[in-house]
Amino acid sequence: MNSGKLILAGTDLGNRLDMPARSLQALRGGDLLIFEGSRAARAFLKVAGIHRDFLCYSEHEEKEALAAVNTTLREGKTVVYMSDQGMPNVADPGRVLLRMAYQLGAQVRIIPGPSSVTAALAACPFNTEPFYYAGFLPRDTAARRKALLKLQKHPVLVLLDTPYRLRPVLEDALAVFGPKPSLLALDISGPHERFIFAPLPKQKAPEEKLNFVLVVALNPTSA
Repeated sequence: MNSGKLILAGTDLGNRLDMPARSLQALRGGDLLIFEGSRAARAFLKVAGIHRDFLCYSEHEEKEALAAVNTTLREGKTVVYMSDQGMPNVADPGRVLLRMAYQLGAQVRIIPGPSSVTAALAACPFNTEPFYYAGFLPRDTAARRKALLKLQKHPVLVLLDTPYRLRPVLEDALAVFGPKPSLLALDISGPHERFIFAPLPKQKAPEEKLNFVLVVALNPTSA
């Protein structure tokens, strides 16, 4: 029985020139297109030069999207899922779709694309091996600091969150870790891209609300 194929297609981080050609090809050839958000979906389809119906895999449309994915895979067809930026299922939705595909015996294919995590690590002037990717922290200040306390055992820590929480993340990281060296990556591949290497007390949140990755050198090994 051919249970279809699920393709997780990587996309750019804000610069359309970084969009993988294979991802555009997948959008043109997929039987069912699933996106994280409708705004990004329309932009991606425009780059691919196609006009297609699609579904969004969001909190309000999750049931409809999952039902459509289930049916499409059971029919032996191809589902393409693309998040708003970077790689699906890495600090993005997608886990439930993968579970469904594996349970149905469907093929799973990954089209690699840009990653804000690896881009930020590449800009670090200290040894980043090994690093621990903590992803998004709790929203509450007390819970966030408690989480950071548990993470301070790692040599290098990678954090990211929504742009409007950069300031509290920096404040809490400083409160827990002290003046550790850090790399703040802002708006990677975007028009406001910059990389700031400085101790945590010197890191400041910009006035613009920009996507960010914070890498903290807690106790990096010698290169």
